[in-house]
Amino acid sequence: MFALLGDIPFQVIGSPQSLNDSRRYDYAEHRVIQARPQLQWLADDLITMRLEILLHQAVSSPGANLLALTQAAAAHQALPLIFGNGKLSGYFVISAIDTLSRQLTGSGDIVSMTVRIELRESSTLIDPAAPVIPALIQLAIGSVVRAATTGATASAVAGGLSALAALVAPAGATRPMLLPDDVPTSVIVRSGN
Repeated sequence: MFALLGDIPFQVIGSPQSLNDSRRYDYAEHRVIQARPQLQWLADDLITMRLEILLHQAVSSPGANLLALTQAAAAHQALPLIFGNGKLSGYFVISAIDTLSRQLTGSGDIVSMTVRIELRESSTLIDPAAPVIPALIQLAIGSVVRAATTGATASAVAGGLSALAALVAPAGATRPMLLPDDVPTSVIVRSGN
């Protein structure tokens, strides 16, 4: 056996045809006035592996193998990738499956196909039963009422709600504290850094 992804085996005979391991390192580029940009290392990106395998009817059932891969991808679970030598490469999710049918029977059954699988490293185990995290998380829900005579704020706030919900917007006209004409250009100097 070449490798095992969860409980899906990759056999040596006929597969894999290629294995690509991609590691990237993330840097932020900071633009500097009248100087070259500066780089700042942020973090190592997740590992991406691309595995190209040949599924042939002479060795196994291509349809059943493809079904196992698509079911594992649809489960959205991080699976251990263990190579034949016993080395645990990490936990990965299947992020893409591309198929190319190479040989078909007269009735359309698959005799041979190439499957390209993209695996993305998961730094944490993913629980498919966990609730989905909403795209927008509300910080506070509550109503703020201004007392007519005193200007005091009374807040109908549920327990555990942020104090930010009780803030009242400023009244009257607002404008920036500093306007472009407030500082004469003759006093602006460039720092020596």
